[in-house]
Amino acid sequence: MPIIWRYLLSNYFKVLLLCTISFIGLLLTLRLTEIAHFASLGAHWIYIAYYACCQIPYILPIALPIAALISAVLLVQQLSKNNELTALRSAGFSLRTILTPLLFAGAFLSIVNFYIVSELATNSHLSTALIKSELRCINPLLLLNNKHLMQIRGIYFDTLGASKVGESASDILIAMPSKDKQCLNLMIAKNLEATPQNFTGSQVSVLSTMEDKGNSRRFLVENIGEAKTSIKDFTQMVQKKTCTLHHDHLQMSFLLSRFDDEVAKMNMAISEDKPKNSIDQHKRTVNRIYSEMIRRVSIAIAAFTFTLLGASCGISIGRNRSAKGIAIVVTLGALYIAAYFSAKGIDHLLMGSILFYLVPHILFVATSLWMLRRAAKGVA
Repeated sequence: MPIIWRYLLSNYFKVLLLCTISFIGLLLTLRLTEIAHFASLGAHWIYIAYYACCQIPYILPIALPIAALISAVLLVQQLSKNNELTALRSAGFSLRTILTPLLFAGAFLSIVNFYIVSELATNSHLSTALIKSELRCINPLLLLNNKHLMQIRGIYFDTLGASKVGESASDILIAMPSKDKQCLNLMIAKNLEATPQNFTGSQVSVLSTMEDKGNSRRFLVENIGEAKTSIKDFTQMVQKKTCTLHHDHLQMSFLLSRFDDEVAKMNMAISEDKPKNSIDQHKRTVNRIYSEMIRRVSIAIAAFTFTLLGASCGISIGRNRSAKGIAIVVTLGALYIAAYFSAKGIDHLLMGSILFYLVPHILFVATSLWMLRRAAKGVA
């Protein structure tokens, strides 16, 4: 490897490593609320540490491109400030030759970033979801306090007396749909306590429905001094029976398999002349899978395009330092972030999400080439 390559790459990766670690620490602090909520589920400190570590693969795909941008800008600015860039060009090196090692490094980071966002991040996201679900199974009182899940299941839960989250509750009212979804079952208890194995209630009254006999419906009223059930049985009664895997839970191979299945279902629905809303539902699912694939590609190539943008904007010509390059970097960086979140919001509209994901990269490359051409001609 040429000496200039070793010199440029060593300085580039030093700053990249420092910036990546800093961004991971910064973004982890932004997720402290989520980590604190996980800790409130009563998890052991080992699981809390594991949960926090699982956030890192989710953060890395965003941290790497930003770190690559800052590293490229600082490196090229340092070369310009110390007149090393001028010396290299006087020795016969073109800007393309000087920046080639940085672009190779950016391309390598893009490959690494694609693996992280497609394999590691999806696996960590799924792992954290499964850990949360498992902890809620262990502690049914926390499960009952999950208002979003209770709303999905059509269950109402309220405590009228003193309660300690995850441990005990008093003066409890629980209403849940019957099996046929035609009426509600009601349970009132003076006190509920959760232990690692059992779920215990005292002074429990249960009003439940029995099977229909003709046009009449029979009700069963039970008054129990003390009731005890296993954690597993109660959780199966309250929790959803099916687990939904979102697209960002799936590694690329599984995502492609889901894509093939959805395309086959859509073609079958079209061939069987099913209702338009059913066909449109399959089309929206296919569009979301397409959008998820483009999102991963967009995040991956961001490491390369950000490196190219940082290298071109970091070049300084003349004695007077200009802030034009930094202004362009900040503007285009903000544009990419805004376009990225806009694309996630319209992932069911395929062409719109593709434009929001890919057009910023085209602007990055076009702006970088324009600035490099001006710098090669000596235009500030």
